[in-house]
Amino acid sequence: MTKQQIFYSVFIILLIIGSFYGYTRYNAFYPSTDDAYVQANTVNIAAQVTGPVNAIFVQDHALVKKGQLLFSIDPRPFEIALKKAQAVLTQTQAEKNTQQKDTARTLQLVSTGQLPKADGDDAQGKLDMLNASLKIAQSELAQAELNLENTKILSSSSGYLTNFTLRQGEMVQATSPLFVLVETDHWWINANMKETDIERIHIGQTAKILLDMYPGISFKGKVQGISAGSGAAFAILPPENATGNWVKVTQRFPVRINIINPDPKYPLRIGASGEVVVDTR
Repeated sequence: MTKQQIFYSVFIILLIIGSFYGYTRYNAFYPSTDDAYVQANTVNIAAQVTGPVNAIFVQDHALVKKGQLLFSIDPRPFEIALKKAQAVLTQTQAEKNTQQKDTARTLQLVSTGQLPKADGDDAQGKLDMLNASLKIAQSELAQAELNLENTKILSSSSGYLTNFTLRQGEMVQATSPLFVLVETDHWWINANMKETDIERIHIGQTAKILLDMYPGISFKGKVQGISAGSGAAFAILPPENATGNWVKVTQRFPVRINIINPDPKYPLRIGASGEVVVDTR
């Protein structure tokens, strides 16, 4: 072997050793994972009253703002119920006023001895019953007003609609989920980090986020929390290591990383996969 060959061999060996050392040092300061997925808050939209849909003002995948009208339910039955509740309240109030005057006269006569005390007790009992009926009528009127108001279904927050299949004329049941609203005011990524990296990861550390759907675009993140259990610990069918057929597998722990600089030019979507690199320095 010539001196030149020996030199090249030593150089290659040193290069390999240096690369390995640099890689291990980099991983020591920047643990990473490509087992990471974008998440956001979701809201199941449901009507608070039962009835047929009479108008729809949005469509599937639409971006809506908080308080925006999504659809409405036929208000006519609820308008009738409101008028009935108003009439009952008016009648009950009139009966109470009349009984109040009668009770006052009866109690005056009882106090002068012109009527027995039992008549006064009866009159006061009727007034108490009417007072209770009045409170019930007031609550029923308030409920009727609320039901009529709830025939207009508004967006609880800003976001995108998904699974929107509602059609005009469809009968909806109160509290039954109809479609989903994905909120856009807060995004995070669940990064499943190896248990060998968890010791170096702490709340408040910064992270770099790369999403497969936007090659070459990076997002900034900050570690918000670390799960108290591995993903396997909360699985529907956790591994049964006591069976004897056991192979040690490096566990992964979900780390929640807030995305602190979402860009409207690159809209985020739930379930999008990506890579996360945490700066532990």
